[in-house]
Amino acid sequence: MRLLPILGILAVLATSHLAVALVNWLATLLATPWPLPRMDFSAGIPPEARTLVVTPTMLASVRNIENLVEALEVRFLANQDDSLHFGLLTDFRDASEETRPEDDALVQLSAQRIEALNEKYQRVRGDAFFLFHRPRRWNPQEQVWMGYERKRGKLADLNALLRGNAQDRFARVVGDTAILLNVKYVITLDTDTQLPRDAARELVGAMAHPLNRARYDESQQRVCEGYGILQPRVAVSLPGANRSRYARLYGSDAGIDPYTQAVSDVYQDGFQEGSFIGKGIYEVDTFEQAVSGRFPENRILSHDLLEGCYARSGLLSDVQLYEDYPACYSADVNRRYRWIRGDWQIAQWLLPQVPGLDGALRKNPLSTLSRWKLADNLRRSLV
Repeated sequence: MRLLPILGILAVLATSHLAVALVNWLATLLATPWPLPRMDFSAGIPPEARTLVVTPTMLASVRNIENLVEALEVRFLANQDDSLHFGLLTDFRDASEETRPEDDALVQLSAQRIEALNEKYQRVRGDAFFLFHRPRRWNPQEQVWMGYERKRGKLADLNALLRGNAQDRFARVVGDTAILLNVKYVITLDTDTQLPRDAARELVGAMAHPLNRARYDESQQRVCEGYGILQPRVAVSLPGANRSRYARLYGSDAGIDPYTQAVSDVYQDGFQEGSFIGKGIYEVDTFEQAVSGRFPENRILSHDLLEGCYARSGLLSDVQLYEDYPACYSADVNRRYRWIRGDWQIAQWLLPQVPGLDGALRKNPLSTLSRWKLADNLRRSLV
């Protein structure tokens, strides 16, 4: 008899997975996908919508740097526009000391490669390529030298730089940053994310459309109308799916799907809101207004979903990015472990009060839908 409550909990978890899947499936059958409106920027992105495409990453080795720069150049060649700029936003790996003997050589190599790209693809006004490198800082809680707040800290420091307030946050900046003060949008990508031809124009066109522009509500302390972030679809690349048998088995459909450019999504079609998974476009000023100073230090690993809840994320179902799938089981498990750990770290945002930057509790501004997303992630992790 004492096992019945445990069996009941396990049964509820198992059936919840099937129930949610069936409800979502029925909802997508009944709902009509309506792609978000966008401006036609096929002739070029206007200067007032200037955009920086950035890859938050780490400098680990010479080969790693060469691959990063090559991928940066490929993204540029597929999305050439005078109002588009491309950058690497880098840290060093964690260390027991502030600097290591190989640090200077890695930064110098990165700087040389970025300068070579600017020389190769010269522009009349401003540079096309940039390097933003942050120093290690001492973290007393982790007892290690590391990049402040990892990826979340990178983007916060970059946003400050774009508004002229980050003189001491970067150890090395390559490229003429004067033109970046006019950047309105940032497209953030993972290291292995591919940006297909003219996808950046599609993202910027959607963000710039008047019907999609974010409206921040001071009383609710979040974006309540429009979108501060837009999240495109993310699919598995063809090379990534063919790296191993494991990737072919679990990587779902790979490559370009010309027959289903727009898909139905329960959150977007039912509630006009999507979920941010860390690869997309955001408006710098709105993003900072919504998330700056909101989260405590050393507490948030999985910050993407929370940022999407505060700044309101929309789904661009007819714009698609591509990335690699883990090549082996252990890599996939490590990735899922990080996701699950991050989901439980933000479980406090289900409560009426949440901690701020200073650790003090304040009223939770998240909507009921946002809290459901957090709860559903916890349910799925238990399953």
